[in-house]
Amino acid sequence: MENCEVKIKVPTTSVFDFPRLILGGEGKYVDKTDLLYQFAAPKTDSQFFISRPRRFGKSLMLSTLKAMFEGRRELFKGLAIDSLPWEGWTQPTPVYSFAMSSAVGGTYELFREQLAKLVKSLCAQAEVEYTGEGDISGQFDDFLVAAAKKSPTGTIVVLIDEYDEPVAKFLDDLETLKRVRSDLHDFYEKLKVNSGSIRFLLMTGVTKLTKLSIFSGLNHLKDRTMDPRFATLLGYTTEELDGPLRENIEVFAQKNGMDFAAAKRALLAWYDGYRFSPKSEAKVCNPVSLGSALESGDLTNYWEATGHASMIVNRIKAADEIPADLNGLVVSQTQLDVCDAETMPIEALLYQGGYLTIKRVRASGRIELGIPNEEISTSLSEGYVSTLLRNSMSDWNEELADAQDDLIEKGVETLLRKNLKAAFAAVPHEWHIEDEKEAKRYFLLFMKLIGADISGERQSARGRADAVLQDKTGTYVFEFKYGKTAREALEQAKTKEYGNPWLDSSLPVFHVGVNYDPEKRGIDDPLVEAQRQ
Repeated sequence: MENCEVKIKVPTTSVFDFPRLILGGEGKYVDKTDLLYQFAAPKTDSQFFISRPRRFGKSLMLSTLKAMFEGRRELFKGLAIDSLPWEGWTQPTPVYSFAMSSAVGGTYELFREQLAKLVKSLCAQAEVEYTGEGDISGQFDDFLVAAAKKSPTGTIVVLIDEYDEPVAKFLDDLETLKRVRSDLHDFYEKLKVNSGSIRFLLMTGVTKLTKLSIFSGLNHLKDRTMDPRFATLLGYTTEELDGPLRENIEVFAQKNGMDFAAAKRALLAWYDGYRFSPKSEAKVCNPVSLGSALESGDLTNYWEATGHASMIVNRIKAADEIPADLNGLVVSQTQLDVCDAETMPIEALLYQGGYLTIKRVRASGRIELGIPNEEISTSLSEGYVSTLLRNSMSDWNEELADAQDDLIEKGVETLLRKNLKAAFAAVPHEWHIEDEKEAKRYFLLFMKLIGADISGERQSARGRADAVLQDKTGTYVFEFKYGKTAREALEQAKTKEYGNPWLDSSLPVFHVGVNYDPEKRGIDDPLVEAQRQ
């Protein structure tokens, strides 16, 4: 086992430079060069934009494209493109690749300074004169013209990563954001002006927050974000888990006492589920999170380790939602493409950021969104709770840990009578629960965080149950009240027979009445009663 772990390479989670990955032997490269060939092969359209959530391999993709255009064939031995008639093998083209994160500054003035340094660096790379005269966009234009003239093919390749980073820095400062966005519009517009000298252009980012203004100068770009041909370009498919990643999953399975099938199911539940095209049902795993799990042997949340979701969580809270409310949102494709920072709806922000994904496309063409997997569900729930509870998060975490143990060891009734009351008691004084809807939401959030199999708002013939929890002891059908009594809640559930849809199960069905008392700022003892057949 130890020898096997040493010999088997895992998908890298920290190396995003293609030559280093191949030559250094620091990880496994899952071959995507057949799709990159389709993307970059000569055609009328050769200037593109694609967005994907963070930590999805965009930087590695750009590094691979750079090596392809530079004709570094020795790096591609055994990969799909090695046997294809790729132009780079006979006629390399100079590539200028940069990340706009290098132009991020804490102030507008610092942003301008960093952007100027970026242009100066590009000029040095191309060995063309940098005069520093005129505005920054004019200097960038001079660079593009001079670099193309020096190129043996008369054209250049431009690859831009994190195009939206300078704007994202100022999402909470709209006045500065507008100034930065205006400068970037003029800067990026030079790419269109010089499009005849650019053999291939690709811009990537997480969101389209800036499209309405910045992209007005780049309306020649073809957006491949939802193109079904490239739905699996970034991320790992189930076929890749069965193929090049199989040996890694087998090692993971051995570490965790599973067989291959069980390990694969667990990994898919945690990291899969991203669908990037309404016209393709193909889904992919987050490559960095999956690679981290295969490397460490642990199923856990790696997403938040690479950044926090404070902006996302604040938008959810401001919209009077909790993460559990997000499953089943229905939007049009146009709504997902709303891109202005000031007006961007939460659905588009969550989708583009990777917190929601396409679950299915209805016959009408409208898109149903949902949380892709357990990793994102955990990120949203924990981020939401920590934002609300702030300094009380340690107390809440203790309650969660106790509740998880009691649910497993003692069952649902102990959970309801002990842990649920303690969880509501941990809510800080300034966190007001003002109606039944809020009390019910926080109950669902708590249950989700402890891993309970629970869902909200379940329909029966005579009404809608507030929540349904299922475990090995039975099905528990909940009715909530606010400022009334648990008995009233229980009697409503019994009278309307909310548990009827589950009577055919081999397990017993229970009605549960729960009341939140706003004066006591807590819940009364829940009442549980088996439903009679």
